[in-house]
Amino acid sequence: MAASRAASRAPRDIANVMQRLQDEQEIVQKRTFTKWINSHLAKRKPPMVVDDLFEDMKDGVKLLALLEVLSGQKLPCEQGRRMKRIHAVANIGTALKFLEGRKIKLVNINSTDIADGRPSIVLGLMWTIILYFQIEELTSNLPQLQALSSSTSSVDSMVSSETASPSKRKVATKIQGNAKKALLNWVQYIVTKQSGIEVKDFGRSWRSGVAFHSVIHAVRPELVDLQKVKGRPNRENLEEAFTIAETELGIPRLLDPEDVDVDKPDEKSIMTYVAQFLKQYPDIHSTGSDGQENDEILPSFPSFTNSIQILKREDRLILKEMKVWIEQFERDLTRAQMTDSSLQDKYQSFKHFRVQYEMKRKQIEHLLQPLHRDGKLSLDQALVKQAWDRVSSRLFDWHIQLDKSLPAPLGTIGAWLYRAEVALREEITIQQVHEETANTIQRKREQHKDLLQNTDAHKRAFHEIYRTRSVNGIPVPPDQLEDMAERFHFVSSTSELHLMKMEFLELKYRLLSLLVLAESKLKSWIIKYGGRDSVELLLQNYISFIENSKFFEQYEVTYQILKQTAEMYVKADGSVEEAENVMKFMNETTAQWRNLSVEVRSVRSMLEEVIANWDRYGNTVASLQAWLEDAEKMLNQSEHAKKDFFRNLPHWIQQHTAMNDAGNFLIETCDEMVSRDLKQQLLLLNGRWRELFMEVKQYARADELDRMKKEYNDCVTILSDFATEAHRKLSEPLEVSFMNVKLLIQDLEDIEQRVPVMDAQYKMITKTAHLITKEISQEEANEMFSTMSGLKEQLTKVKDCYSPLLSESQQLLVPLEELEKQMTAFYDSLGKIDEIMTVLEHEAQSSPLFKQKHQDLLACQESCKKAMTQIEKGSQSVQKFVNLSNVLKHFDQTKLQRKIADTHVAFQNMVKKTGDWKKHVETNSRLMKKFEESRAELEKVLRVAQEGLEEKGDPEDLLKRHTEFFSQLDQRVLNAFLKACDELTDILPEQEQRGLQEAVRKLHKQWKDLQAEAPYHLLHLKIEVEKNRFLASVEECRAELDRETKLVPQEGSEKIIKEHRIFFSDKGPHHLCEKRLQLIEELCLKLPVRDAVRNTPETCHVTLKELRAAIDRTYVKLVGDPDKWKDYTSRISEFSSWISAKETQLKGIKNETIDTANQGEVKRALEEIRSGITKKGETLSWLKSRLKILIEVSSEDEAQKQGDELAKLSSSFKALGTLLSEVEKMLSNFGDCVQYKEIVKSSLEELITGSKEVQEEAEKILDTENLFEAQQLLLHHQQKTKRINAKKKDVQQQITQAQKGEGGLPGRVQEELQKLESTLDSVEHSREKQERRIQVTLRKWERFETNKETVVRYLFQTGSSHERFLSFSSLESLSSELEQTKEFSKRTEGIAVQAENLVKEASEIPLGPKNKQLLQQQAKSIKEQVKKLEDTLEEDIKTMEMVKNKWDHFGTNFETLSVWITEKEKELNALETSSSAMDTQINQIKVMIKEIESKISSITGLEEEAQSFAQFVTTGESARIKAKLTQIRRYWEELREHAQSLQGIILGHLSQQQKFEENLKKIQQSVSEFEDKLADPVKICSSATETYKVLQEHMDLCQALESLTSMVAALSASARKVSNRDASIQEAATVQRSYEGLLGRAKERQTELEKLLARWQRLEKELSTFLTWLERCEAIASSPEADISADRVKVESELQSIQASSRKCEENEMLFVMVALKTKS
Repeated sequence: MAASRAASRAPRDIANVMQRLQDEQEIVQKRTFTKWINSHLAKRKPPMVVDDLFEDMKDGVKLLALLEVLSGQKLPCEQGRRMKRIHAVANIGTALKFLEGRKIKLVNINSTDIADGRPSIVLGLMWTIILYFQIEELTSNLPQLQALSSSTSSVDSMVSSETASPSKRKVATKIQGNAKKALLNWVQYIVTKQSGIEVKDFGRSWRSGVAFHSVIHAVRPELVDLQKVKGRPNRENLEEAFTIAETELGIPRLLDPEDVDVDKPDEKSIMTYVAQFLKQYPDIHSTGSDGQENDEILPSFPSFTNSIQILKREDRLILKEMKVWIEQFERDLTRAQMTDSSLQDKYQSFKHFRVQYEMKRKQIEHLLQPLHRDGKLSLDQALVKQAWDRVSSRLFDWHIQLDKSLPAPLGTIGAWLYRAEVALREEITIQQVHEETANTIQRKREQHKDLLQNTDAHKRAFHEIYRTRSVNGIPVPPDQLEDMAERFHFVSSTSELHLMKMEFLELKYRLLSLLVLAESKLKSWIIKYGGRDSVELLLQNYISFIENSKFFEQYEVTYQILKQTAEMYVKADGSVEEAENVMKFMNETTAQWRNLSVEVRSVRSMLEEVIANWDRYGNTVASLQAWLEDAEKMLNQSEHAKKDFFRNLPHWIQQHTAMNDAGNFLIETCDEMVSRDLKQQLLLLNGRWRELFMEVKQYARADELDRMKKEYNDCVTILSDFATEAHRKLSEPLEVSFMNVKLLIQDLEDIEQRVPVMDAQYKMITKTAHLITKEISQEEANEMFSTMSGLKEQLTKVKDCYSPLLSESQQLLVPLEELEKQMTAFYDSLGKIDEIMTVLEHEAQSSPLFKQKHQDLLACQESCKKAMTQIEKGSQSVQKFVNLSNVLKHFDQTKLQRKIADTHVAFQNMVKKTGDWKKHVETNSRLMKKFEESRAELEKVLRVAQEGLEEKGDPEDLLKRHTEFFSQLDQRVLNAFLKACDELTDILPEQEQRGLQEAVRKLHKQWKDLQAEAPYHLLHLKIEVEKNRFLASVEECRAELDRETKLVPQEGSEKIIKEHRIFFSDKGPHHLCEKRLQLIEELCLKLPVRDAVRNTPETCHVTLKELRAAIDRTYVKLVGDPDKWKDYTSRISEFSSWISAKETQLKGIKNETIDTANQGEVKRALEEIRSGITKKGETLSWLKSRLKILIEVSSEDEAQKQGDELAKLSSSFKALGTLLSEVEKMLSNFGDCVQYKEIVKSSLEELITGSKEVQEEAEKILDTENLFEAQQLLLHHQQKTKRINAKKKDVQQQITQAQKGEGGLPGRVQEELQKLESTLDSVEHSREKQERRIQVTLRKWERFETNKETVVRYLFQTGSSHERFLSFSSLESLSSELEQTKEFSKRTEGIAVQAENLVKEASEIPLGPKNKQLLQQQAKSIKEQVKKLEDTLEEDIKTMEMVKNKWDHFGTNFETLSVWITEKEKELNALETSSSAMDTQINQIKVMIKEIESKISSITGLEEEAQSFAQFVTTGESARIKAKLTQIRRYWEELREHAQSLQGIILGHLSQQQKFEENLKKIQQSVSEFEDKLADPVKICSSATETYKVLQEHMDLCQALESLTSMVAALSASARKVSNRDASIQEAATVQRSYEGLLGRAKERQTELEKLLARWQRLEKELSTFLTWLERCEAIASSPEADISADRVKVESELQSIQASSRKCEENEMLFVMVALKTKS
């Protein structure tokens, strides 16, 4: 187990270590790259600093600054305080486009990844920049290093190793390695001979620091002592080297010692640092102080440049030698291929050449690496590559020819195998467009799938040939066969994985194509925007691309399918590295999509925000411009006119703010030209606004002052009234009771609800007061502040008091409510106790009613006790709470304490009375309970025993249970019962004692009878059990006999006899019956003589005798059964018949003649007979073994007869086998004669097949995609035709030999050979005809391509110049453009004729269906383009004519509407100053408003007309039209508002007066009704309940009365607004005074009713106590003498009770008099 845990933990540990190393490398790279970037950004003006590489690169600003410093070019950059993510992504996109423009390919480095700060992507990008701008340039600029860097640009395909796919990573590593090798060679050249160390890499070789010192020594030898350096620690060497390089040589310190002194230093960081030396000192040996020192260092070496030149000459020499070897190899290969030898010799020769080819392949591939930076090959390399490709093609063709030369079907299998190998080894061509790559992979996958689906069929055929090592007797070269077996194994083992990989790659590139498409779209959407129309087009493009085409759903479906395919592919591949690569790709794709999708989803909101700001800006600018023009004119008008005009100045302030917000947003998000125009427009408008606002700002608050004063006075009145009322409710005294506290809480809660409202009103009037004081005198302001201060103090006092009083009142209410509930429950329980005790005194203890009432009494006592406890706790809690509270000092507790004292007295009296009664009852109950328990237990025992004696069921189970029960009967149960009976007899009267004694005698007799009957009952059960067992054994034997009788016809008597002997052996069931019978006889002897059960053994003897007779009869019947021979007899008869039939068949075959026609039939017949002999041999063996078994259960005569018959049949079977061997030998001799004929026929068929294949391949020439490829295929077809003609001669020779070797074969075979020869001639004739037809077709195709190019060139030159978007700046430009378009349409009509001729030519060329359709599509496409050009021109002409007409109509309607608005404005002004009657003015205004409303349709019509041709108008002209429409709509709205305002003023005066009168009448009526109700006298209340009901009705009246407060206040406020102000204010004041007086009277009556209720509650409790005592006395006095107990003690107790009652009567007499007096009062 430990081993398994360790094994499972190992991969995790390795993964953790690898992750930790990767994190450490990232940290080192981050630190190094940051220092390198800062060293370059320091040169910028102004300089910049990168603090956190991953964070500072997110916005792209510093990235662009770095590229500007490195390249010396100015790059566009988005900056500003309000930069959003789209601006950051745009900056990064600019940087990446700049790098791609430098031919630096960035694979899997996206703008969104950099904006997200992904460490691996940022580091990869930085390393790409460093490699290109420093290492690559430095190594490429040195002439002596160019040969070392024999590759394309090191960053052409350089990608981050963390993000590139495996195949791309190999390419990147290789290219990167060339620059790395060049830098390493430079270091080795200047370092190795000086320091004596060997620098192998940019990793561990630098850890000791000696290599850094050696580089410094090469620059300035006097700075370093190399001998001293070698003996010091690593950290010390590194620190000194970095310090010297920084201080003495000016090399920036990019590394720290701890970065290098590790197990695996980071190569990229060290390369970055070392490249600084090459940058500062490119020619190190010229920097030394003395050139002679260099000669001393390298005394025996030529210059480095000469060494490089020598290397170049050697490379050219090697290439020439290799070219000579390839040419010689090709000549030898050609000779060997043309040699006439056997197939085996040819294959051995082929293997020899293939071995040489493989030995040279790697060397030649290395020599063919490009030497130039542009990736092109030198002339020598190109010649070598051409020769090598030629040799490769010839060698592969020879291999195919050898496979096809094998006899059929092996040749066909070889050709298929070659195609399968090519398919499996075919490399995927990665194209620039991922979608094209995916389509290519899909096509190839379908082709490969069709090809590989025949693998199993070919494999089965090949395995059959491989097993026999020959084809139809023709041997196959073993080496070639083994080679094909290995190839088959490769194909079958990799085909499924190959298809899965193809499917994975197809989905992978489809997913990548979606990502690239999304990125490209995102780049086009996150640009600097233009005008509104361009942004709207972008939004429409976004909706069409993302939402209409469901792009996100499409991506998710593709991703899920790819995920499932990747899991299956990784599981099938089993490679850890491939699994890591696939998972890495999936994870990176997921992360990239997650970031990209967020960006794409945010585009719509951004575009919609830009459009919204354009709309907001356009509307506000147009309306503000028009208002400014009117406002500037109003400055010269009268003060009254200005005040009226500028009444809506706050609205225009908001419009001005909205305009600036929208304009500033658009300036930041739009391109430079649009932003410049917006800035100029805003600057002009803001200047005009500022000048105007300084002159008219005082009018903004003129109408507000009166309204604020009125609000202030209303709020002060409300606040003052609230504070006075609240103070009264908080300070008046209160008696402690549940009802009083509840009413108080309701008042406090009302105050609590109103306090926030009052606070809000106070804050509101505070603000209002501050605003008013700025406009009034200082004296009025001081008075106002004084009033506000007083109100604040009153409100603060109310808030400080009500909250604690409410909180503590609420806390007090809970215990008060609980206390009153407990007191009510206590008195209820006390009354029930008195009633129950009265009933119990007249009931016997044994009666059910006594028991029920006794239980009720106990429950009531407990209830009283609990209630009393709760009352004490509640009263203490209330008293403690009130005494400790600081805010409840005005609460009076006297009444509450008096109630508690009365409760205590009542409880003590109840306890004493019930205690005396309990003592008397308990004594009698104990004795009765004991008797009942003992009696019940005895009866239970007797009942169970009697039930057992009468119980029926399984005797065995009954015996077990009854034996156990009767053995446990106990005499003590009876004794306990008798003792309890004696004790109870002493206390019972004589009449009850007799009944008790009779019951005792009856139970005692039952006990004795039970003890006598139990033993015989158990003995009967034992006999019954044994009898059942005996009968069961008998039934088992009978069942066996019946089973044997039934199974004899089915299974035969043989098996049944054996089973009979076993079952009825000495240990069988029938012997067990005898033993059980003996036991039954012994048990019956113990029973009484008269017992009927004693006769049981006689019946059992008779049953056993019958059983024995049945067993004997059955055995005799089984032995005499003849059916056991039936199967044996049928089989031996069938066997004899088969031998006779087959012997006759073989003799017939032997006598008739065998030829090729019936050879197969004869062979199948012999094989069938041979198979039958094998099977029948098994039958003979079975007959012999079966005979031995049957002899044992049969007679001797029968056995002898069957044995003789079987011996005779065995002799006949042997003779049949001998005859079969003779016939098989005769058939084998005939087959050898036909073999040679088949060989000749196979060769002829193979030649015909080859000719047909060449003909089929020729048909594909016309299916190629282009003309050039078809011409090349035709040349290749002609070469194959020559090879087929050469092979035809060999085939004809074979046909001649086959005809000579025909011998005695039938003439039918000769005819077959002639037929094959004629077929070959017809195939040759058809092929020649086909070749001539293809040549004619290709010439027509070539002519078609020439004509097509002419037409397409014309369309390209002419059609593209007229693809434009119709947009006009004026009516004049529209007219001019219309004339030009008509002229161009006439010139285009001649083009359609040429396009029509092109379609005819395409239909006449006899190409393949696919190519012919393609040519026709091209011709039709060209024709459609010409037609489209004509239609476009015609449509443009119609559109321009339509726009011109609509534009003219719009101008006319606009002018008419403007004139009408001006006239109506004048009519309104005249009506406003009119002195006519109000009704007349209202009628005139209504008519005018109706006319104004009807004109909205005219404005809408103008807008619709403008919208209909807006898309054909330039942005500037469209904005001018919109401004005019906005202005005309604003004029119409102002006209409508003016009319509605005038109408509202008149109607308002009328409605205010009517409303005031209605409210006054309602309030007066309500006050009158309340006065009538309060005038009625209080009803006489006869109980507390009636008093409480009257109080509740009065409280409802008070609440209804208080609800009029707000109506009275509103009436006072509205009185100031009506026209008849003074009279209205007086009427309102009168009503308010009446209301306040009425409210005071209602409060006084409520107080009186509350006091009356408290008196009634106290009186009813005292009366209840008196009535309870009176009823108890009456009950005692009315008790008859017959109920007096004979017990002396009881009599004395009752006498004392009567005497006490008499004294209590005298005491309560006075109390009754007092209650009566109170009732009268």
